[in-house]
Amino acid sequence: MGDALVRYAPVGCPATAALVLTGAFDADTTPSLREALDAVRNPQIELVLLDLAAVRFGDAAFVRELTDTHCRPERHVLIGPLPGPIARLLDITGTRHAFDVALDDAA
Repeated sequence: MGDALVRYAPVGCPATAALVLTGAFDADTTPSLREALDAVRNPQIELVLLDLAAVRFGDAAFVRELTDTHCRPERHVLIGPLPGPIARLLDITGTRHAFDVALDDAA
C-alpha cells in the first residue's frame, strides 16, 4: 500500500508530543510509526497523542506497534474519531480496551 505518513504536530506543551497518522499501515509501512515514536522519546515527554482519524487501513503489524506502546515509559492516547476499519481492527483483535481513546464517538 505504501502511503503511510506519520508527522509530528506541535501541541504547545513541552511534556506532550502529538503524532498525526495518515494512510495505510501494513508490515511495510508500520516501521515509520516506530521511527516516529522513537524520535519523540525523551525524558521530558510524558504523554504521546496518536491521532488516528485519517488512518484508512491497519493490519496486524500496525496493531502490534500500537500495543508495543505499553512497553514505553510515556502514556499513549489514541485520538479519534477512529475510522471504521481501525475501530473494527481493534475490536476484532480484542485490543481496543487496552488503549485510552479520546474523541471517539464509537468508544
